[in-house]
Formats: sequence, C-alpha cells, structure tokens
Amino acid sequence: MKMKKWIRLIFILTGGILLFYFIAPLFAHILNIGNLAGIIFSAALICLGLFLNPILKLVSKIRSKKAGKIAFDSLFVTGCSVMLCFFIALGSTIAASTTNATNQQTVIILGCAVVGKSPSWMLSYRIDSAYKYLEAHPDSVAVLSGGQGNKEDISEAQCMFNVLTEKGIDPDRLYLEDKSTNTFENISFSKKIIDENNLSTDVAIATSSFHLKRATIIAEKQELKPARISAYTSHFLRATYYVRDTFGVIKEFLF
Repeated sequence: MKMKKWIRLIFILTGGILLFYFIAPLFAHILNIGNLAGIIFSAALICLGLFLNPILKLVSKIRSKKAGKIAFDSLFVTGCSVMLCFFIALGSTIAASTTNATNQQTVIILGCAVVGKSPSWMLSYRIDSAYKYLEAHPDSVAVLSGGQGNKEDISEAQCMFNVLTEKGIDPDRLYLEDKSTNTFENISFSKKIIDENNLSTDVAIATSSFHLKRATIIAEKQELKPARISAYTSHFLRATYYVRDTFGVIKEFLF
C-alpha cells in the first residue's frame, strides 16, 4: 500500500510540474502542438495518480476475459512502442541542440517572428548567436532567411539584415531570402541562393536550440552539409518547443 501511495504521489507531482511548464507559454499567447500535447499528457499523469486504484481495478476486470486481455495487451504494447519512439526522437532533438560549427563559410540564419520592424525575443537570440559566429569568422557570409508575415511590417530577412548591419557586419556578406514561410522553404530557398552565388554548401545553420535537429535533417535532404549554431531558448518555452519540434523530427523521418 505504501508503494502505491508513493507511485500516486510521483505521478501527481510529475504531472503538476509538467503542466506548469506547458501552460506557462499560454500567457505569452503561444499555443501549438507542443504545449497542447504536453497539457494532455500532464493531465493524464495527474489523473493516473488521483485515480490509480479504480484504474487498476478496471484494468484487472478487462483483462479477466480473454478478448479483453488480448485487446488491452495489444493497446498497451502499441502505446509503449509509440512512447518509446517519441522519447528516442526527443532525445535526438535535445542531443542536437548545441553548437558544433567550426569553420563553415556559409551561415543560414532561420527567421522567426518580427514585431513591427523589430525582432521578437526568439529572433533576437538567433541573430545574436549568428553575429558572434560571423564576427569570429570574418571570411564567412550569411543567408538571412524569412519572409514577411501578416502582422509583420518588414520581412524577417530584412529585420535580420538591419540588426546585423547596425552591429557592424558588412552588408556585402549578407544575402536576403525573403520569400519563405516555413522551415522547409527557409532552407530550400536558401539553397537556391547558395547555388546561384556559388557559395559553400558546407553550412552552419543558426536557429533556436530546439529547432536544430529538424533544420539539419531538412538541410541534409537539400544536399547541404549542415553544422549547428545554437541560439538560446527561454526556460519557460523549452518544454513546449522541444515537444513541438520532436513531432516535426518524427515527420521528417517518416516522410
């Protein structure tokens, strides 16, 4: 009985902590598959902890009949397999979240939201990480990738260009790709600019830490040789965006 109480407590506490991290982005008006799936999973853990005994009794009743046992066991194995695949993909997303770029001559900076004409926090972090690399590698060039959204006064590429040139980066080192609307277009349209200007296909992709795994997979499909430049992700957004991009990584593997 004591063991059950500890298990229930662990489920409730784990679910409660996770629920806090997945709900937090809602206060910044962020809702996507990451925190939606996280909220559902967290609530399920809490319910499992609160109603563990009735659930165990129900499972025992279902498995007492042959048909029920087969159906439940099949569903259980399938669910465990899906969860295992998800956590493997999540692990690979986390493992690829650090910088490993060394001396790549071409940088692709992936766009993010612009607020009016100014970069959002997330875009600012991407610009800052790319700026440090460009400063440390004066022979490198950058493709600034991102179109103009409905609520943006200028394109994401133009916003990045403005900030980087204000920081002292030579405009001649910067190429603007201002038509893309998603990560696939970011990289495929950037690849066209790279080919048209005879730039190195040995690239460093600068983007948020959670985004690097999916971005490098797409880059490899575009016959680029990607390294990573990791931009900071806020603690309160990490759970949501790592889960969201894990679904994206799974999609890239399947399709």
